[in-house]
Amino acid sequence: MKINQLTKSAGIGVFFLFANLNAQSNEQAIRSFIKNDISFRNISNADFKIQNEDKSSSLNAEIVNIQQYYNNTPIYKSLAKAVVRDGKVISLNNNFRQIGSNSIIADKIDKSEALSTALRSADIKDTGFELLDENSGDLINLPDNQVASIRFYFERNNSLIPAQLFFINQTKENKFYGILVSLTDGEILEKNNMIDECKFEDNHFSGDTESTSNHLLTHFNTSVTNKNQAKAVTDASYNVFPFPLEAPTFGSRVIVTNPWDLTVSPEGWHSNGSTNYTNTYGNNVLAYVDNSGTNSFGFSPSSSTSGNLTFDFPFAESPSLSAYENRASAVTNLFYANNMIHDIMYKFGFTEMSRNFQTNNFEKGGSGNDAVRAEAFDGSGYNNANFASGYEILNGNGSYTTQAPRMQMYLWNSGVTINTRLFYTDPVLATRPPVNTGSANYGRQLMETGITADIVIPPVANGCTAMAAGSLSGKIAMVNAITSGGCGFNVKAKTMQDAGAIGLIVHRTTSNTISNMSVSNVTNVSIPSIMIPKDEGDFITSEITAGRTVNVNLKNLAVGYKNSSFDNGVMIHEYGHGISNRLTGQGYSCLTNLEQMGEGWSDFFALMLTNSPNASATAGRGIGTYSSNAPTTAGGIRQYRYTTDMTINPHTYADTNTTGGQPHAVGEIWATMLWDLHWKMAEKYGYNSDVTASATSGSAKVLQLVMDGLKLQPCNPNFVSGRDAILQADQLAGGVDNCLIWNVFARRGLGLNASAGTAASISDQVEDFSVPAGCVLGTEDIAKNKAFGIYPNPAKGEFFIKTAPTVGNNTIKVEVLDMNGKLVKSLERKKNSSDSISTKGLTKGTYLVVITENGKSNAEKLIVE
Repeated sequence: MKINQLTKSAGIGVFFLFANLNAQSNEQAIRSFIKNDISFRNISNADFKIQNEDKSSSLNAEIVNIQQYYNNTPIYKSLAKAVVRDGKVISLNNNFRQIGSNSIIADKIDKSEALSTALRSADIKDTGFELLDENSGDLINLPDNQVASIRFYFERNNSLIPAQLFFINQTKENKFYGILVSLTDGEILEKNNMIDECKFEDNHFSGDTESTSNHLLTHFNTSVTNKNQAKAVTDASYNVFPFPLEAPTFGSRVIVTNPWDLTVSPEGWHSNGSTNYTNTYGNNVLAYVDNSGTNSFGFSPSSSTSGNLTFDFPFAESPSLSAYENRASAVTNLFYANNMIHDIMYKFGFTEMSRNFQTNNFEKGGSGNDAVRAEAFDGSGYNNANFASGYEILNGNGSYTTQAPRMQMYLWNSGVTINTRLFYTDPVLATRPPVNTGSANYGRQLMETGITADIVIPPVANGCTAMAAGSLSGKIAMVNAITSGGCGFNVKAKTMQDAGAIGLIVHRTTSNTISNMSVSNVTNVSIPSIMIPKDEGDFITSEITAGRTVNVNLKNLAVGYKNSSFDNGVMIHEYGHGISNRLTGQGYSCLTNLEQMGEGWSDFFALMLTNSPNASATAGRGIGTYSSNAPTTAGGIRQYRYTTDMTINPHTYADTNTTGGQPHAVGEIWATMLWDLHWKMAEKYGYNSDVTASATSGSAKVLQLVMDGLKLQPCNPNFVSGRDAILQADQLAGGVDNCLIWNVFARRGLGLNASAGTAASISDQVEDFSVPAGCVLGTEDIAKNKAFGIYPNPAKGEFFIKTAPTVGNNTIKVEVLDMNGKLVKSLERKKNSSDSISTKGLTKGTYLVVITENGKSNAEKLIVE
């Protein structure tokens, strides 16, 4: 679909006029609310600016994110969230700071000095970095040497400290940080890794194998068209593992045609409105190979036919095949999966106005130029996957500071017992039998290309003594593995590196059994290291001693490895980090606290988008079983499988106290609760493995609740505030499932009186299994014990109390509670009174009316419309 440029220009003007008028309207409503709201009476300065306005169709309201300012400077993480419906504020939560007249501290250092401090804290050399003007309005997808920054005030001890937030992205070492530095003394006030790492070791839990169904719903992968949709520019087909299939171990590849939804990807998947691509690039994602680990655009398969877009490439796996044989098919599946997640989650509210990932936002608000950079065969390591969410920041002058997100998908070697990394370049030596080798967890990881050089044996055989700089320039050093009385493996590598070596071979002189070399927290080694067995090292030594040159290529052909670009569950998990980061608070650095649940939302999304038609509440689900080379019925990379059966998954809220704040351990507990919620909603409204098939299924309803909860929760949420946001989402949508939600969370210890403790601790959470009073009595109990009645129900503006007439002037107490148990109205009146009780000021939803006479209470649910 091509857009007429004149029409497009006019459309942009109309959109921004409408958006500006709408923002002004919401701002006026919010300022009026703040002026009269009790929670702001102690805040002498509540100046703010609107950051974004998300029109939520599911809540029939606008969710407005607000940043507090002082003297035109934002106060760091001093945020508010308003829900506006029909021009009225129906909810406003804030953590605005109280600002005194003598609480402002002056600058003492400049931005350049602060940047140097930030770079040192990230262990990045302070050379070649360009500090950009935060108000230039063109800070989009910055290269490595350019640093965007924003000036903030940071509140501490009732004073405002001037500070600079730097976004430092260095691809060479795969580092991406947001660092807040005080402009008074250079103190690092906050340092956040902007990359959500999902790296795992080999010691996963496993389970028994059972057969799985290959039956798939077709709705996920069928183009949805109607009379209001235009056909995409070009048809396209992809040979992939189609949603909701989780991975190759769950079923076979299928060719899907035009799987996009034109309502959310109006140009299809291979055009951004101005450029039409024939490879795995488009408006939502750019998918390619980055085996060099430099975050640079690499191989991206092109259509195998002309005239239409066909991505049908071979796929085969076995313990004897290299994962690189599947290069084209892997990138195709990576492209397909990212686009599917984009289109599905758009329907549940991850749109342009909520900072989603698109190059062209098609005049729907937000900032564009942030399609996902999806990197297959990532060369920065193994057994990993990660997501850097980037950011869309609205500056004070109306421009955006934007950084595109990046997904990095790795090869996994779990269960691979034989790994050849040493290859002779001499044709005669190349005929020697391959040998097993060990690797190091530090330094550069070997990939398909690797390094080629002559082997040299340094004068000191154990490699522990410093040598002249450059004496091993361009060589691969071979030292013995002896560490007793010598030095550690990492020290050997650093010593050889300092002498100019480009690689290290550790010769195990006492055994033909090799091992991997693991040393914690090594950051000063950049060359690759391998270990070889005694016999092979002895052979190389004999060749060199005889005066012969031994030239080798150290590389890793990934034979028998798994490729996470075929693991739809892992890719959904990673993309989920982008969703939770962009929807929470200011859209960046708001999931940094110890109890944050980012890994939990990501697991939940992965489970929901890969549900099989024959799934059940009690059948266990793992995460990453394919990538980690585990049975499909195993836990994969989680301690317990996800199931409502507490004999299989016994997690309760108290378990967070023993996690030490490890994000995956914390997230697993949260995802367990959300998975329970899914099945309880499915029990009530019906299960559907395809969440896009029907908005009325319990599966779709719970995904919508969780997405709305992300938008409503505060910056740095904990389990309690995350639960409350989901409850608020239900309340704003009518409140019909309030008690269901309470009972699900309470079953796992996140009940009414659960406490998250202090934000600085991850060991002071208190679990509780109770629910609000309104959820204790069932409907049948209320009917049996009803001494009073209320009508009309639902109520519009007022309701009445009905009771049998009595003689005398008995008094009754009437209390109205919301479904969180909060008292919202209380009064006393004559029992025989026929006066109405007003519901004015109550938001639409479900309430509990408690009527007490002579110490005996009766309750009835009331729906306010």
